[in-house]
Amino acid sequence: MKHLVALALAASLLASCGPASIAATTATPTPFSPEISVGCESCTPAPAGPWIGRRLILQSANLSLAVDDPVRVLAQMEGAVAEMGGVVLSSSTWSSPGSPTSASLSARIPPEALLKLRRLATGLASQVQNDNVYSQDATQDYLRLRQRLDELTLAETHLLEIITRGADRQEARSFMIACQMVAQERANIEAQIADYDGRAGLASFDLSLNGPGPMLMIE
Repeated sequence: MKHLVALALAASLLASCGPASIAATTATPTPFSPEISVGCESCTPAPAGPWIGRRLILQSANLSLAVDDPVRVLAQMEGAVAEMGGVVLSSSTWSSPGSPTSASLSARIPPEALLKLRRLATGLASQVQNDNVYSQDATQDYLRLRQRLDELTLAETHLLEIITRGADRQEARSFMIACQMVAQERANIEAQIADYDGRAGLASFDLSLNGPGPMLMIE
């Protein structure tokens, strides 16, 4: 009877915690820069995978340009983003009486196209007001997240094994609470890993376009 109760509690535990996310620990992340090997110095070795020994670089660019026609340049940049395999997240234009027309663009593009897109944008400008490029090496943070995900997945498995070996009802409730906490942290870690994968696969490109100011009338 006790064994049947344990099995019933284990089934309830599985339903509340969800299956262990094995796929998340073995999926191949999006591309890394392969030129330099970086280890996780403050943790035990991460699980083997095609990304080990590579660098995860997050890249972004932010430009502010003065242009003769923001609407025309915005259309050209939207087309260029599409041609380079990127995606436009948002674009807009605005103007008000007595003020120059302005436009903005936010996009994600393949990292290898970032330099080409920046050159295209600055070539369309009458003045480069701001041109910033950022690179962040997130390798060690990423490795720590992957290692933590493995630890949480293993913890879920151990909790289920304890239940099925015959824990009493009160112990099972305690283990269920622990499993729910593990599952919540695992979901958070998976979301962070997915964010890193997406940001490594596509660089951020943000552009502001400022039109010429109104002409002054000289009497």
